[in-house]
Amino acid sequence: MRCALAIFLACSGATISAAVAADCTAEIKSLFQGGPWDPFVVGNRRVTTVNLHPDGSTTPSSDVLWDGPFKSINCTVNGCFMGIKNASWSGPSFDGPWAKSGDKGIEDFEAFVRNTSDRLAESVKEAECLGETDLDGKSARLYRFFSKSEPNEYGSWWGGRYSYWVDVATNRVVRTELADGIASWAPEPSKDVQVTTVVYDDTIRVEAPN
Repeated sequence: MRCALAIFLACSGATISAAVAADCTAEIKSLFQGGPWDPFVVGNRRVTTVNLHPDGSTTPSSDVLWDGPFKSINCTVNGCFMGIKNASWSGPSFDGPWAKSGDKGIEDFEAFVRNTSDRLAESVKEAECLGETDLDGKSARLYRFFSKSEPNEYGSWWGGRYSYWVDVATNRVVRTELADGIASWAPEPSKDVQVTTVVYDDTIRVEAPN
């Protein structure tokens, strides 16, 4: 009887753990599909990323202004690049001046953006829903997971070990980290951690140059 009870309890515990893990995975997937990091839901924002090196030093990676899901200006050490759906321009700063640099060759840009987000969601593994934690004096829900997307229609894929912080008061993603980053163009895991901070600003506008 004791043996049978022990087996029952062990099986019950495993079932509960599996259910909790499944719920957590679904919760993380929802961030990208109808939730606060869905490209069609998230507000206008400035997204700044730095590379944190193993020695503790950092170097800038990118600084992006987002106006909805299709319009952005991405500034890196190589200059700034404006994208509005398929069209793109290059320039020295957020304010230009801008020079036309061709188009991205994506036939259905809305589907491309949606599919990119869905690939990330569908590849979520090793999900951890760690509850509320302190982030710079504010309460934020912390999620961790591994993701490696399936190749898109252009053969590109990327992934790694992600951490996402969602501000409890606003239900907005305010910080992300990517460790062990991998991609089709750099398949060896990176030793750096990409640290991204997000500041929301409804006044951000990205308009095509005249």
